[in-house]
Order: sequence, then C-alpha cells, then structure tokens
Amino acid sequence: MRCKSTSSVSTDGYRAGSEIGEALREFSPEAILLFASINYEGQFPDLFAGIGDALDLPETVIFGGTSDGIYETGRVAHRGVCALALNSDGAARWSAHLEYGVAADSYAAARRCAESAVAALGGEVDFAFAFADGIKADGSHIVHGLSSVLTLPFIGGLAGDDRKFKRSFIFHDRRAHEDAVGVLAARGRVSFSINSASGWRPVGEAGMIEECHGSTLDRISGMSPQAFFREQMGKTPGETDLGIVPLATYHPESAGRYALRTPWRFDSESGSATMFGSLEKDAPVRVCTATREEILNAVEEAIRGPRGKAMVPAGALLVSCAGRKWLLEERCDEEVARVLAAVGKRIPLAGLPSFGEMGPFLKEDGSYTDTFFHNVTFVVCLFGE
Repeated sequence: MRCKSTSSVSTDGYRAGSEIGEALREFSPEAILLFASINYEGQFPDLFAGIGDALDLPETVIFGGTSDGIYETGRVAHRGVCALALNSDGAARWSAHLEYGVAADSYAAARRCAESAVAALGGEVDFAFAFADGIKADGSHIVHGLSSVLTLPFIGGLAGDDRKFKRSFIFHDRRAHEDAVGVLAARGRVSFSINSASGWRPVGEAGMIEECHGSTLDRISGMSPQAFFREQMGKTPGETDLGIVPLATYHPESAGRYALRTPWRFDSESGSATMFGSLEKDAPVRVCTATREEILNAVEEAIRGPRGKAMVPAGALLVSCAGRKWLLEERCDEEVARVLAAVGKRIPLAGLPSFGEMGPFLKEDGSYTDTFFHNVTFVVCLFGE
C-alpha cells in the first residue's frame, strides 16, 4: 500500500480543494479520505469542484466528512482540510457507500450501509473506514449495525462541527450529506493494523445504570447522572465538561479494557445526561479522570501494538477525539508528533478530532477485540507491509 497526505488552510473552498487535488494528482490515488472543518459549510460544492478540476481523476473514490480540526504530517490546525490518499497499485478494489436515516434508526442505517459495501465488492471486505453524522447518529448503534455485517476490525468516527453541536456532514460521491452513515471499503491486499487507547483511569465507586432511553441516561445507582458525577468528582459537571468527562463502560469482549462515553448535553432540571452513544441498562459505569500527560501517553500505548507487529509503515490514519483536543489545548499537536516519533520517520499521515471514535483493541497475541464505540480515545490505523 502506498500513501500520500496533504492539507490546506485556505479559507476559500475552491482554492483549498485545488491545493488538495494538485498535491495528489501525480500520485493517482485509488481512494482519498478527506476531512474538513465546518467553516467550509456553504462552500462544499466549491471544495469538491476544486479537487475534481485539479485531480482530474473522476474514478477516484473520495470519502470522509467534517471534523473539529485537521491532523496531517506537516500541519495540525483548527480550520482547514486534509487528505490521505491510498493506492494499492491495483491489489485492492475500493467502494464507498452511504445510507440516510441515522436519526431515526442508527443501527438499521449502518447495517444497510455495510450490506451494500459487501454486496458491491462481491464478498467479505478486507478494510473498512466508517463515518457517521456526529449530531444525529447514535455512535453505539452505528458500531453495532456495522458489526452485524462486517467480520473484520474496522476504524471510524463521528463527524464534528467545532463544538457547535448543530450540523455535521459526511462526504460521499463528491457531495456533503446529513443524517447519514457511510463506509469506505476495500477488497484485496490491504495491510493494516488498528489499536485504541485513551489514557483515562476510573476513579471512585462503580454505579449501575438503572434507567436509560437511547443515549439519554436518567438514573445511575438511585440518583441522576449529574448527581452521580458530582458524588464521584466532587463537583457538579457543567457546560465546560461537555465532551470531556467520561464514564468507563465494560464489555465482556473488551479483554479487560473499557470503552468511554462522554455527555454532550445535561438537563439542569432532571439531571439527566445525553451521551454521544447509548448505554445499556444494568451496565456498570465509573467516572474517569486523566492528566494531559496521561492523555498524551495513550498515543504511544495505541501505536505500540501496531509497531510490535513489525509492520513497515507506509501511512497512518488517526481518529482522535475533539474532547482530547479541547483538553490538550495548545498541546494538541503533540498527538501527531508522538505518532511520528514512535514510527521513527515522517510518514504520510492524516486524521481528525471527531465527536466519537470507532476501533478495536489490539491484544498482545496480535488478535483483536470487537470494534467498540469510544469517546475521548485515540484510534490509530497504520498501513504498510
């Protein structure tokens, strides 16, 4: 697998797209993962026109969506567009698929999308990247719907909008779509390794979810979620804690690890909390805490597994969390720096801070856990041989 990354911070959509297309034209990509900040809203047609005119490769599959900033080998920025181009030299076939209706039924939309990917490629896929509307989708149900069809570990995320929590978009067929989930899939020789890590550690006592409706938590161990957070944290969570105060959730297939959920809305009257992904009744949860250094150390933990497989890295795809970026503030560029340091060279790299992450844990024996939906977690996919 060959990879090439590029980025632009031009505020003009057509110019930004032209810069992306010109940088990738000679590479002749088979597929492009494209992430753009929400400031291009209203300019998406211009962005895709710029890419198309400069790239001049109508058969190239372009897939991605809006982010809470961009990560690229040579740039970390709050505004802009980045791309990771992939070329298997004909060893793999690529296809992107989109389904609407995640607000009404995230599980069903994700399942239909995965079924379309498998059918289009004529059988089980060998690589998959999933992306869904971060405002309307239930991240947990998206992962469950995809996993009901896909048998391989996959990476993905939820589209963001710079912490506005209003609108996010999926890029497919060189257009921007809302209320949707999409999958970029490949069948053939695609060598990759995925891992996830967060750096957060549980504190206090475990609680049990007693009442929940979808992604809204109403009762944890006899009290409202806000009261439970307050009891465990020593303070009442507020607006500044949205997206960055996680609950650890435990799964039988997580090999002793835990996935994280953060709230994006608190109801001040009832004390309920609406999370980025649903949780199940009777599930144990614990409030988590972390320092900035612990959050950054998770980058090395995540990449340690793929590097331990002796893969020669040709490129990297990063799906971090917008909540991690908000917490790290001026140190958010260190996530990219630590990946490059761990790899030992400047490889093509692109990614985004998302409103939710999808990825498995890589076990010590080289096998994977199930793919989980996460918050405030760092997920890395290395391509190579």
